[in-house]
Amino acid sequence: MKCNLISSRIRKKRSIRIGVGISIFVLIIVFYIHYGLNSNLDPYETILHYRHNQTGQNLTRILCLIFTSANTLLTRARAVHETWASRCDKYYFICEIIPKNLTHNEIQLIKSMPIASINNTLPGYNHLTLKSRLSFHFAYEHHQNDFDWFVKADDDTYLIVENLKLFLSKQNKSEPITFGYNFKPYVPNGYHSGGASYVLSREALRRFYLANNDSKSQCQEDGGGEDIEIAKCLRSVGVLAGKSIDQHKRERFHPLDLNDHFFGNFPDWLGEYAENQPLSGFDCCSEDTISFHYVSADEQYKMDRIRYGARSLIA
Repeated sequence: MKCNLISSRIRKKRSIRIGVGISIFVLIIVFYIHYGLNSNLDPYETILHYRHNQTGQNLTRILCLIFTSANTLLTRARAVHETWASRCDKYYFICEIIPKNLTHNEIQLIKSMPIASINNTLPGYNHLTLKSRLSFHFAYEHHQNDFDWFVKADDDTYLIVENLKLFLSKQNKSEPITFGYNFKPYVPNGYHSGGASYVLSREALRRFYLANNDSKSQCQEDGGGEDIEIAKCLRSVGVLAGKSIDQHKRERFHPLDLNDHFFGNFPDWLGEYAENQPLSGFDCCSEDTISFHYVSADEQYKMDRIRYGARSLIA
């Protein structure tokens, strides 16, 4: 009887040791999968390879207004021209000054780039509000009935146009609304990050144009923060800031580059400004992600090749 009791206790201890050993083994495997494998993940390969049924996107027509400068026209703007820009239904580069002392090849390149003929714009960050205001005026006066949505982007923005069109195909172009990465301070009802790109509906563009031609409007002609001042003007005429996060609370528009969002390298100000808490890892970005900011010319080409492979415009 005593021997049986001792044997039972030994078996019980052995079972406990085996159970603990298995638990430790499972924890090691889980740790390795989560940290070991994920540490080697390339966010470009992970995020940019998402694919979805694009039904409806071809019914949505967008005009892209891409801000550039004399210093970046032949580098960043060229990369945008040779990657995502032509997926817009029509696009223009907005540049105050064309560089001088160009080579023959550079002249031919610039001739191939659609540069909007807009007078009275001024170079420099201090005049981005004026640049945006005149660009939207140009879009309204020349294309108000040609497109459903009007996109403002920079030459260091990477835009996944088919995802943008898919998202917009589910929105109402006749509603006075804008979409982008939402910031909450400074402007009642919020504003959008300029670098992440933002979008005006046809009705929003109409109201913006009329407000800027009204001497009694609250719209600032120039100065201040461009994205803030444009939003103040839009909100003053009843244009709403729309929501663009997906059903899992993941962002579609991104004010930083892909690596920073994926690995959570957020500046302190982002958490204070962002309407939604910034997320990292696989939660950083919607499967229908639309844009990233601070994208160099080389990264424009890299992202385009990864996403589109043989279909890339530069392949």
